[in-house]
Amino acid sequence: MDNLNPLVALVLSLGIGLIIGTERGWQLRDEASGNRVAGLRTYAIIGVIGGIAGMLAGDAAMPATLRWLAVAASAGVVAALVLGYRTLLRGGAAGVSATGTIVSILTLMLGALATTGYAAAAVVTAGVVTLLLSMRETLHGWLHGLTPRDLRAAVQYVVIVCVIWPLLPDRAFGPYDAWNLRTLWLVVVFVTGLSFAGYVASKRLGTTRGTVAAAAIGATYSSTAVSAELARRLRDPPETVDILRAGIAAATAVMALRVIVLAGVLVPVARLPFAAIMAPATLFACVYALVSARHADSQDGKPMPARNPFDFWPAVGFAALIAAVVLLSRWAIDHYGDTGLTTVVALTGLYDVDAAIIMLGSLPPTTMPPRNFGLLLALPILINTLLKAAIVVAVGGWAQGWRAAIPLFGVAILLAATILLVWLH
Repeated sequence: MDNLNPLVALVLSLGIGLIIGTERGWQLRDEASGNRVAGLRTYAIIGVIGGIAGMLAGDAAMPATLRWLAVAASAGVVAALVLGYRTLLRGGAAGVSATGTIVSILTLMLGALATTGYAAAAVVTAGVVTLLLSMRETLHGWLHGLTPRDLRAAVQYVVIVCVIWPLLPDRAFGPYDAWNLRTLWLVVVFVTGLSFAGYVASKRLGTTRGTVAAAAIGATYSSTAVSAELARRLRDPPETVDILRAGIAAATAVMALRVIVLAGVLVPVARLPFAAIMAPATLFACVYALVSARHADSQDGKPMPARNPFDFWPAVGFAALIAAVVLLSRWAIDHYGDTGLTTVVALTGLYDVDAAIIMLGSLPPTTMPPRNFGLLLALPILINTLLKAAIVVAVGGWAQGWRAAIPLFGVAILLAATILLVWLH
């Protein structure tokens, strides 16, 4: 809870009313006088009334008369807003919407929230509400562009994220306590979300730009999931293969850049050695991604191939694969961990590069020379890159998979050569 000076809290209540009122006033600027339930000044006053009411009702030291007066004042404002809306409806005013009345009541509540210890929550909520209100035309345009298939996919995704995921137990189980249902379901959430986001982006940005953009954004979380999803689509004849290859290349480039930044933040002692080891592979990945995207861009403008915007069972299958890899790596670490930190870090890269980086970041900087830190950081990335290349070939099929995996094999070869060169010197 926030402990603000009462005057500051009231100013925030006024600011909340002004923020929302400005947007409402701009939206309704062309309306004739008398066709609005509330305008800029009214919203500002409503915010202040809410703030005063919250301050009076929320203070136990206030006399009961004042506290009841605050409740009555709030009820009176709500009644006036509802009656105003009803009058406009009866008067046949054109374009009358319940939005203004509802937002006015919300402004009253947010004003009260700002003076009862939740100022930050009130201000953030006011900002989000104002943003949603300002996106009216954009949101309506999206709705008009939705097909029944798109809506069904969106509802399914909401169920997966907001219904199933929160209900799953958040605890380890199974051999070696290797599995966590909530963590594994997060893989399903991400892969299905990536599939849907790629579908939407392709419709709005064009086939090439949409696919590459979705792959690049998705790779900031999991380039493995992105590569597996795009590789699966290589087997679908209507898909444009060059575009899917460009997406895999973009995900590979983003992965290389991401680990350099992450390692630089979490393992500062190895910042320069690790960046030097990663530089050739990263440069190759970026150039290959740009060239492949330009080549695939010649396919843009063609009708987008019809495909399922929401692929659930392939996502579940990928989560099962991750579960198997996690179990395998835990078994290997349990049996071979005594051979040293190198084995543990390298095997961790089978399922989570970030975990390996975090593991090394927790070690004291004096544990080993910076050069050795850089070499150890590069090992799990090499293992993970080879794993992704194998997944792309296996899932995408040999005919198309090996070509799509070229950026991954190129990164792995350059990374292995650089690791060997640094280790020998």
